[in-house]
Amino acid sequence: MRGVKTMQGRKIFFTGYPGFIGRWQVRSILADDPGVEITFLVQEKFLSRAGEDIAELEREGKAERGSLRVIPGDVTDPRLGISAESYESLADWASEVWHLAGAFDLNVPEGLARRVNYWGVRHVVDFSKACSGLSFLVHFSSVVVHAEREGVITEDELDGGQELINNYFMTKFWGEMEVRRAMQDGLPAIIIRPAGVMGDSRTGETDKFDNIYLTFGILHLLGRLRLPPLYLGEGKVRPNFVPIDYLVDAVTAITRNPAAVGRCFHVVDPDPPTSREMFDVIYELTAGRKPSITVPTWMVDAMAKRLGWAFRLVNIPPDSMTYVNHVGLFDASNTLEMLEGTGITCPPIRDYYPRLYAWWLANRDRTDMYPKM
Repeated sequence: MRGVKTMQGRKIFFTGYPGFIGRWQVRSILADDPGVEITFLVQEKFLSRAGEDIAELEREGKAERGSLRVIPGDVTDPRLGISAESYESLADWASEVWHLAGAFDLNVPEGLARRVNYWGVRHVVDFSKACSGLSFLVHFSSVVVHAEREGVITEDELDGGQELINNYFMTKFWGEMEVRRAMQDGLPAIIIRPAGVMGDSRTGETDKFDNIYLTFGILHLLGRLRLPPLYLGEGKVRPNFVPIDYLVDAVTAITRNPAAVGRCFHVVDPDPPTSREMFDVIYELTAGRKPSITVPTWMVDAMAKRLGWAFRLVNIPPDSMTYVNHVGLFDASNTLEMLEGTGITCPPIRDYYPRLYAWWLANRDRTDMYPKM
């Protein structure tokens, strides 16, 4: 019966592995249900890395030997890059489909964004429809589907007339729209909208220096040069970030509740600090003091549009200023309902920032960690 999940005999078809969120999500799923079987759709270039990670999971006793397997493929292909026979076999086998694959960079080219974030979603939705014993599809969307919308945004909302200012925002929006259309036609699905994802709140570990990490370098340099730090904008809005450990454990808890099917979930900080409060912590860590000068938001917007090259010079995507100075308040009522009584809560960002910064300091010379500008 579709839409009804049982903990016995779970068979998950999983995309987006061995990416950062994918690796963490798999570990959370296994910790909750060690007997689960998972088949990963993995691009050829990541097969070796996936094999190494699976071997580590088996070696550490986190997964039963043979319960995790890899099949080469690609979500951008209508048949997922696998043979017709394998496609049909997997569709008969899978009880859950978890779609985490995506192109996440703010600077992602339009062609790649369309192929992965839109067509990739359509192809996974088609596969999900072909699954004869499907309990549900888990689709990882993002809060960026709301782009520059302000005010309170509920989990049921999607199209609020927002301006989709870049390829990433636009294609994540279109991808979620495809899932919602399929849900209206009867596909059992759970939509997850994470906030900006940070590293581990306990260790600071991450696999990519994006979002807030991009500010660490320039502010660390300003501190060493004893140059005065600046507030970029008035800092009244509340940008939203969550640590990876909270995200994956929250998603695991949400998806094991049958009441989650057919709903959307903002996995966000339910009480985010203002951007000024957030940057006060960062400035104290990096520069040793708080700014005394504020650059007006309108001026920051103009600089981001006209002097984008200057932002890229210091590894900061100009569109990231949108997320700092123009962002709504994400209502998380559905998520909090699912997490009630689980003990899973989002830690305050000020409590784990020092660990994020310490991990960045120890790894800041790793060029592979920075996004391509």
